[in-house]
Order: sequence, then structure tokens, then C-alpha cells
Amino acid sequence: MIRLRRRRDAASLGAFTGVKLQQRLLRLEGYFYDDGRRVDFKPKSRQIWSAAKPALRRETAGKCAYCEADTAVVAHGDVEHFRPKDPYWWLAYCVDNYTFSCQVCNQVHKGNRFPVTGARLKPPRMPAARPVDAAKAAALAERFCPDPASATDAALKRFFAGERAHLPDPYLDDPERLFSWNAIDATQEVWLIARGRSARAKTAVKAAEEVLGLNRSELLRLRYQRYEFLYTAALAFQEMDHDAPSAAKVLAQLRRQADDDQPFAAMSRHFLRTWGLLET
Repeated sequence: MIRLRRRRDAASLGAFTGVKLQQRLLRLEGYFYDDGRRVDFKPKSRQIWSAAKPALRRETAGKCAYCEADTAVVAHGDVEHFRPKDPYWWLAYCVDNYTFSCQVCNQVHKGNRFPVTGARLKPPRMPAARPVDAAKAAALAERFCPDPASATDAALKRFFAGERAHLPDPYLDDPERLFSWNAIDATQEVWLIARGRSARAKTAVKAAEEVLGLNRSELLRLRYQRYEFLYTAALAFQEMDHDAPSAAKVLAQLRRQADDDQPFAAMSRHFLRTWGLLET
């Protein structure tokens, strides 16, 4: 998992900003009252988040935001609600609550699980009946979700901080400050482990394992395959004349594996830095 950047331009946000967002939030408000102060998202007409998938896919370069596997190879990508629709129904149309996730991380593992240490975020205070006055109804809907065009990462992080969520949000946190990696040659696996001894890192890794399945057997093997390539190439580079053009090409190719758009970039960065081949 690496840090991601939310694109807040109009082209990327599409209908999830401005007047169109307000219209969607008003419909969500109506669903809440129509469904008896809850929201049933099973009707396809209410599952509008798929429209955000192209932008989310670009932000992750087609990788799962959690496991960093290429979704075209491992499993198709979903628009995943970082905070689940149940119980966080009011965030269902909030693009700042979306990630691009493979179906294994999202559907097989995470589902509606979202462990927190602090007090869970409460929904907006909803009156007993839906406001009849249009202006009051609009004002109520606006409380569901900040417009992502004007929202900032810092403000969002402060807003959610009280929950002390166990999972790092790749858009608001830097997972590489919490995660490290351990290669085991005997079993040909690379395990996700805590970086350092902080309680926060240990909690994050435990959630990554139990909620997202980031140490599932398939990922252990896939990560080792990437690690083995890196290790072999690194050994070859160490034995080369470092002034030779061919050595520069090998080093450039090694460092290329650490780029954001590469599968398992966080793991690659860890080992390349450990071997002194990438700046910290």
C-alpha cells in the first residue's frame, strides 16, 4: 500500500462535485426517509459510485489501492467504500470515501468491516421528518459530504481523526510509515510486517491482515516473485562496473520498480532502500 493523491479537478470528479453532487445527496436524503431512517443500497439505481471508477483507476495506475496487485491480472477492480455504506450510509456518494480495490480485498475480505479504537463517526443529526422546505432539505443534504473540489486532505484527516481507524487510508495516510516487509526464501514468500515497534504500526498490520487479507497466500507468492527479480538484478548490478552504460541501465530498471504505477511498489522501495539502491 502506498500513499495516493486525490485528483480534485472537475474532469476527475465528474458528477461527484457541485450541483450534480448536491442532487445526488438530496436523493440520498430521500432514500433515508423512504426506507425508514436507513438506506437500502441494493437497487441498482442507487449504486451510482461506479461512475467514479475511471478516475480512481487512474489514481492507482490500475492497481488495487490496498494490495497493489494489478487488477487486470489478479481480480477486477471495484469502487470500494473505505468506510462501509453500513453503517456510514451518508458517505455513500462521497468520492473522498472511495478507493479502487481488487474484488478479493474488497468483497472476499473487507466487506463491511472497519475496526476503530475511538468513537465511531456519527451520522448527521436527522429530523424526525424530511424537511418540506427545499432550502432546509438542501442544507441537510450538504452535511452528508464535503464537496471534494474544495475539500483538503488536512481537513479530512482532522475530521476523521477521532475514530482512530485501524486501517490506514491511502489517500490521507502514508502506509509506508507503518508497513515493512520480510522475505522468506525457504517458503518463497514475502510477508507484510510492522515497521518499527509502534502500537500504531502493529494495529495497522493486524487490520491489513485480518480485514484486507494482505498476507493471503496468493500475495505472499506474487510478492516473492517480484522480490526475487529485484534481488537477482541487484546482485547483477553489484558485480558490474558501475561506470559502464549497462550498469546505469540496470540501476534505472531496478529503480523503475519503485515507481507509483508498478505492482508492489511499497515492497520494492523497502528492499531497494535496504540494499542502498534507492534514496530514502
